[in-house]
Amino acid sequence: MGGIDTSAFAIGAVTLAVGFLWPRRFSRFAPGPLVALAAGTALGVLWFADAPVIGAIPVGLPALQLGLPPAGFLLDALQQAIILALLGSVDSLLTSLVADSMTGNRHNPDRELIGQGIGNVAAGPIGALPGAGATMGTVINIRSGGSTPVSGVVRALLLFALVLGLGRLVEPIPLAALAGVLVKVGWDIIDWRMLGRVHRLRREHLVMVLGTLGLTVFVDLITAVAIGLIAGGMVHARRLERLEFDSVVSVPLLDAAFFEEDGTSPYADPHSARVGMVALKGTLSVASSHKLVSVIGLDIREHEVVIFDFSDTVYIDDSAAMVIGQLLELAALSETECIVTGLGHDVAATLHSLDILGELPADRIVGTFDEARRAAREVLEADAADRNR
Repeated sequence: MGGIDTSAFAIGAVTLAVGFLWPRRFSRFAPGPLVALAAGTALGVLWFADAPVIGAIPVGLPALQLGLPPAGFLLDALQQAIILALLGSVDSLLTSLVADSMTGNRHNPDRELIGQGIGNVAAGPIGALPGAGATMGTVINIRSGGSTPVSGVVRALLLFALVLGLGRLVEPIPLAALAGVLVKVGWDIIDWRMLGRVHRLRREHLVMVLGTLGLTVFVDLITAVAIGLIAGGMVHARRLERLEFDSVVSVPLLDAAFFEEDGTSPYADPHSARVGMVALKGTLSVASSHKLVSVIGLDIREHEVVIFDFSDTVYIDDSAAMVIGQLLELAALSETECIVTGLGHDVAATLHSLDILGELPADRIVGTFDEARRAAREVLEADAADRNR
C-alpha cells in the first residue's frame, strides 16, 4: 500500500478546520464553505502544487438526440428507469426534508417531483444524466445564506457558465479541498438530536434505520433504498392494522335495552343478548381485514342476529369488502341472521360492485339503526313462531 499523500492530507485538514472554526455570525458576509474552499485552494496553489486537482472540465453542450432507440433497448431500460426514478424521488424528498429542518419552512412534494420529472424528461434528448435534489449542494446553499429559489437558480447558472467555458477558473481547486468541504457539510446534515435519542426508538424503527444504514455502507444505495422502502411499508402497514382494528367495535345488545320501546316484549329479559352489533368505523383496508374473521367471527356465532353498522365507515377497500363477505358467509353457516345498516354511497358502491350483499335479502339492508332494530325484532319473532309450531 502506498503512503499517505501529505499534500492532500494537509489541504483537506486545513479546509476542514476552517469549515468548523469559521464563526457562524460571519457567514452572512462570507459563507463558511466558500471560505474553507478558498483556504484549501490557496494552500494547494501556493504550497502544495503537486496535490491532485479537478483538472480539465469539458466545454460545450451535447448535441441534440432525436432518434428513437430500438424497442428492445426500451424494454431493457424500463427497469433501470424505474429504479432511477424511485431513487431520484427519494433523494429529492430527503433533501427537501433536510432543507425544511434547517429553514423552518415546509416544501411542496408534488411541485418538487413534477419539476424534477420535467427536467429529466427535457434532459433526455440531449443525452444528459438524470438528476435529483442534492443534499450536499442544498446544505451548502443554505449555510451560505441562500433563502429563496433564486439561490438555486444562481447555482444552476454558475454550473451552466462553467460548462460554457468558465471551467478553467475551477480547474486548480484541489480534490482534497472539496473533500474537506463535503466532510463538513456531511457533519452538518447529521441529526444529532435524533442520534441522542436513538436508544428510545421503537424496535421496528431502529431495526429499519440500522438495516438501511448497513446496506448503504456495505452493499449499495439502490439495494438499501429498495429494502428500506419495503421495510418501511411493512412497519406502516402494521401500524395501520392496529389503528384500524381498534376502530372495529363488536358488542352484544341486551334485549332489555335494545327492545325497551316494546314494553311488554317477550325479549325484555335483562340477561339475554340475542342481537349483536359490529360497528366498522373510519377506514378499513387490507392492513386489518385479515384479523376480522378470526376475531369478529367468534362474536357472530354467539348471537341469533348480528347488525353490521356502517354509519361511521369512511372508506373500505376491496380486500376488506371481501372479508365482510366472508363474515356474512360465516354467519350463514352459523344460522345467524345478518342486518346491514348505514351504508354510505362509497361503501355501498364497493360492496355492491363485488356482489358482497348479493345473498342478503333486500329487507335486511336498511338505512337507520331504528330500522335495524325493527328488522331484528321481526327476525326473532319469526324464529319464535317457527319454534312454537
